[in-house]
Amino acid sequence: MYTPKYDLSRLGIVSVIFNPVRYRSRYERYDKFRDHMARSGVNLFTVECVFESATRFGLAPQRFEVTRPGNPRHIQVVAPSIMWMKENLINIAVQQLPPTIDRIAWIDADVEFEHLNWPHLTMKALDRYPIVQMFKTGYFTGPSGKKEILRRDHSFGYSIRHNKPIYPHRPHWYAHQGYAWAMHRNTFNAIGGLIDFCIVGSGDLHFAYALLGRVEETFPRGLHRDYRMQVSNWGDGVARAAGNGTFVGYVDVNLYHRWHGSRANRNYTSRL
Repeated sequence: MYTPKYDLSRLGIVSVIFNPVRYRSRYERYDKFRDHMARSGVNLFTVECVFESATRFGLAPQRFEVTRPGNPRHIQVVAPSIMWMKENLINIAVQQLPPTIDRIAWIDADVEFEHLNWPHLTMKALDRYPIVQMFKTGYFTGPSGKKEILRRDHSFGYSIRHNKPIYPHRPHWYAHQGYAWAMHRNTFNAIGGLIDFCIVGSGDLHFAYALLGRVEETFPRGLHRDYRMQVSNWGDGVARAAGNGTFVGYVDVNLYHRWHGSRANRNYTSRL
């Protein structure tokens, strides 16, 4: 299929990294991701966060590892607490992007797209929809890499467009909420950026269901009412911008998620 070539200077790719335990493998995955972005011909903006209070928790002193001061595509953040999260960092990065960038994407630094034309496919999808998830199928790889596929998930955007049953507890169909999203910059600004107070995660989950006007379905039992109210208020703006899913699409490309431990050990739900 013919893919038109776009001016990729209009597209800003944001990725974040923070590593309070200073796992070497996390920096190695970022290096691979950075190289993949370079081969793809995109502008990568990296925001790196270190924690000034790390030693109080028995952690090693922090220093910036993958970003350099003075680099216009590097943003360095020093946080007073290890309770930080990627959505805050993404919002900070988007605010500092050059004004010539009118389309933005935030991508986890542990994925790799199947084909290098994904930036042009993303721009094409954004011609039709103001919000797109940047893959059709995500392959969760094992320790041996691409030759060991542990699971396959269709994206949330694909599931919306193909009228698949979407439920948080995935009884029949799991629609993956994360990995990579892109949006018109003015749409991102209209919703006030990403949710920035999920200190134990679930930002992707809240965002995806907010697109459908169904953010309340993501609340676990016993969640404090103030938190529920704050998420609901933010979610209302997301739903309006997304037309309750009408204005959400996906990019027709697959991606691979690099192994960094079992999903079962991440406590996605119990940590709430």
